[in-house]
Amino acid sequence: MAFPAFAARLQTFLLGYSGTSLATGLQVVLLPWLAVSVVELPALQLGWVQASVLLPNLLFLLFGGALADRFDSARVAMLSCIGLSLCHATLAYTLWFQVPDLALLLAYGVSLGVCTAFLQPARDNLVQRSAHKPEEGSGKLSESRVQHMVTWMMLAQYGGQAVGMLLASRFDHWGAQPLLLIQLSVLLIASMCFFSMRHLGPAPQTRGSRNLPSALLEGFSEVKKSRAISELVALVAFNGLVHIGVFLVVLPLLAEEYGRGASYYATLQIAFVAGTVVATVMMLRRGQGDQPGRGVLMCLLYSAGLLVAISFGPTPYGLMLLCACWGAVSAASAALGKAIVQVLAPAAVRSRIISIYQLSLFGSAAIGALAAGAVSQYSAPLTTLLWAGILSVLAFMVVWFSGALRQLRLEHGEIPER
Repeated sequence: MAFPAFAARLQTFLLGYSGTSLATGLQVVLLPWLAVSVVELPALQLGWVQASVLLPNLLFLLFGGALADRFDSARVAMLSCIGLSLCHATLAYTLWFQVPDLALLLAYGVSLGVCTAFLQPARDNLVQRSAHKPEEGSGKLSESRVQHMVTWMMLAQYGGQAVGMLLASRFDHWGAQPLLLIQLSVLLIASMCFFSMRHLGPAPQTRGSRNLPSALLEGFSEVKKSRAISELVALVAFNGLVHIGVFLVVLPLLAEEYGRGASYYATLQIAFVAGTVVATVMMLRRGQGDQPGRGVLMCLLYSAGLLVAISFGPTPYGLMLLCACWGAVSAASAALGKAIVQVLAPAAVRSRIISIYQLSLFGSAAIGALAAGAVSQYSAPLTTLLWAGILSVLAFMVVWFSGALRQLRLEHGEIPER
C-alpha cells in the first residue's frame, strides 16, 4: 500500500508544479506582448518591463531560500501562489477601466517578481519530499532517483509552460482579461496542491544559525565549499546574462519585425517549449548519465551555435525550428544543472543553495534584458544575437579548462543527509 501513497504524493507535487508553470507560460507571452503590441513600447522600455519581473530576485530570492529552509517549504510555496494570483486579479480588474501604460506594466512585473522569488526555492525544495516513499521517512535517496525526479519536475514545468503558451496564442482573439483569470485559477489550484504537502506537525529543524543574515551567509559558505557548485553558479549567471536576456528581448522584437502578430510570437515560444518537452522525455528514457557537468558545458556550446545561426536572419519557419532546438538544449542544461544542485547540496541548506542558483540565473537575466534592450535599441537585434553567440564560445572555453564541472562524476550511490 506504500507505492500508491508515494504515487499520489508525486502526482500532487507535479500537478502543483505544472500549474505554476502554466501561469508562467501565459505570463512570458502576455506581458511582453502587452508592452510591444498594446502599449507600443520601444526596445529599451521593453527591456525594463522584462527586467521588472527579474530584478526583485536580486533582493528577495535569497530571503525566499532562507525562509523555505527555516519554515515549511510547502506553506511558503502555497502563500507565494496566492500572492501571484492576487497580482493577476489586480491587473485583470484594472484593465477593465484603463489601457495599460509603462508604469502599470512595471508595477505588475515587480509584483510578480517578488512573489516568484519566494516561490522558486520553496517549490524546488519539495522535489525530494515528493520522491520519498512513506516507509523511508526523510532518509537517504539514491542519486539516480533524485536525477529521475528532477527530470519529472522539468517535464511538468515545460509541459505546463507549453499549455500556457498555447492559451496565450489566443491573445488576439480573447484579449488579456480571460488569460489573466486562467492564471489566477491555476495558481489557486497549485496553492492547494502545495498546502496538501505541508508537514502536519512542526517542520523539521534545520542546522545552522536562526539569525537571518547569518543564515544567508551560510548558504554562500556552502556554495564555496564545492568547486563544482561554484562553477555551476557562475555558468548559470552567464546563461542568465546572455541567453535569457537575449531571449526575453530579442525574440519579441524579431516577431514584431516579421509582422505576424501575437500568435506568431506565441508560436515561437511554443516551439521553444516543444523542444524542451522532447528533450526532457528523452532524458526520462535514457537518464542523465554520470557526468552531468560535462553535459552542461556541451549545452553551452550548442547554444552558442544556435545563437549565431539565428543571427543570420532565418525565415519565419526556420526561426521556429531553431527555437525548438534552442529549447531542447536549454532543457537539457537546466535539468542537468538542477540535478547537480539537488545531489550535492546538503539538505539543511538546500533551499538557500537553490535560491543562490536561481539568483545567479534570474538576477543576471534582469541585467541581460536591459543590456539586450539597449544594444537592440541602437543596433539590429540580429547583431545582439551574434555577440551573444561569440561570448558563449568564450565562456565555454574558460569553464571547460577550469575543469571542476567537466570532471564531476556521480556514482549513483545514496545521498547522505549532510
